[in-house]
Amino acid sequence: MESSQTKSGITHRDLELDALAARIGDELETLARLSSDVQKALSMCHFAEHTDPAAIRGLQGIDRITQALEDLGRLMAAVSGEMPKDVKLHAVPILSRLRLHELVNNLDPDAQPVLMSRDYDGEVQWF
Repeated sequence: MESSQTKSGITHRDLELDALAARIGDELETLARLSSDVQKALSMCHFAEHTDPAAIRGLQGIDRITQALEDLGRLMAAVSGEMPKDVKLHAVPILSRLRLHELVNNLDPDAQPVLMSRDYDGEVQWF
C-alpha cells in the first residue's frame, strides 16, 4: 500500500483491490457466523403458544440471511484470488463511506482486524 501527504495535509493511500475483496469476504463470513448465532439464540427463546405464523416466517428469514452471507463470503474470497494484483483504489474516499469504525479497521489492510470473541460472557447491551 502506497501513502503520500497532499498539500491539504490529507494522506493519500492506495488500497489494493484484491486485498479489499478478500477482507470483504472475511467480513461477510464473520457476519454469517453472527447471524447463525442470532438464529441459535432465538431458537432457545420460548414463544407464546400461538405465535403469529407471519412472525415465525420472519424469524426463518434469518436462515436465508445466514446462507446468503456465507455464499457471498465464499464468492468474494474467490473473486479476490482472481483479481490482478496491481489494481489499486484510493483508500480514503472508499473507506470513508463506512460508518462503523470496526468495519473500517477490518477492511483496511493497514489496520489490525478487530476480531469479535465468540465466547464473550459480558452483559447484554440492547441498542
